[in-house]
Amino acid sequence: MSSRLLIRPREYHDSVRLMQVSERVRRESGAREAILMMATDNNKKILAAAGLQDEALDTARADDLVIAVVADGEEQAAAALALAAELLNARSQSAAGSYRPRTLEAALAADRQSNIALISVPGDYAAAEARRALNNGLNVMLFSDNVSVEEELSLKQQATEQGLLLMGPDCGTAIINGVGLGFANAVARGPVGIVGASGTGVQEISVLLDRMGVGISQAIGTGGRDLKAEIGGLTMLMAMDMLAADPDTRLIVLTSKPPAAVVTEKILARAAELDKPVVVNFLGAEAPEDGPVNVQFTASLEETAIAA
Repeated sequence: MSSRLLIRPREYHDSVRLMQVSERVRRESGAREAILMMATDNNKKILAAAGLQDEALDTARADDLVIAVVADGEEQAAAALALAAELLNARSQSAAGSYRPRTLEAALAADRQSNIALISVPGDYAAAEARRALNNGLNVMLFSDNVSVEEELSLKQQATEQGLLLMGPDCGTAIINGVGLGFANAVARGPVGIVGASGTGVQEISVLLDRMGVGISQAIGTGGRDLKAEIGGLTMLMAMDMLAADPDTRLIVLTSKPPAAVVTEKILARAAELDKPVVVNFLGAEAPEDGPVNVQFTASLEETAIAA
């Protein structure tokens, strides 16, 4: 068994792209394992737990790229590393002949109908890029994490004031007008709008509904901290209002771990004001005895899909 680790300094790729390349390297090189990720503190712990520790990794920066492989022999490991580098380089070369705006403003100048920005950059820059998008009147899906609670609150307050949606930070999945963003399943269009702090919960409910012959109008992620008391559920509240105004949405599903008590009160009060039925799945939380008449509470993701 042979393991190899290569660090490419100051080379950033978003995690979706890195997972795609990792999968291709495993499939095409025959390596037992291939991991491509940025050298953040959390990712270093993942690599160490997988036995892929190296002195160079200790001093690597968060914007350094790590390519790690495990193979049956040294020759196969070297081939896997070479394939990973080839796939990453091929992407850069294929884009060289097409126009790629270097700034948000240049992208908007090229397509003035754009109304949403998907942001996947190192965490140190994520809040600033999200702010820039909001200042340009764009809804935001903030795939990046490592954004402080204070920055998240400030961004979501600005988005709310502007009537915009800020999904995230660390929003991993969304389906907006039938287009999957981040990690999203291919499901049919339909009358159910989903809002979730859990990306996996949103995915499972959407797939279960698709299997039952019921499609999705929108699937909106909030980010994992949105329902904490510090944030106050600002994204979930905005998403509920948008789905209430969406003629293609006939029923709204809310899913997450139990929110803070004060946030639960806000969410249920807003749900009671809607003229559409709402299915609420706060996993592990007890349903209130006197909830709104248009709200049905469920205990599991499967029960949520069936109720919807």
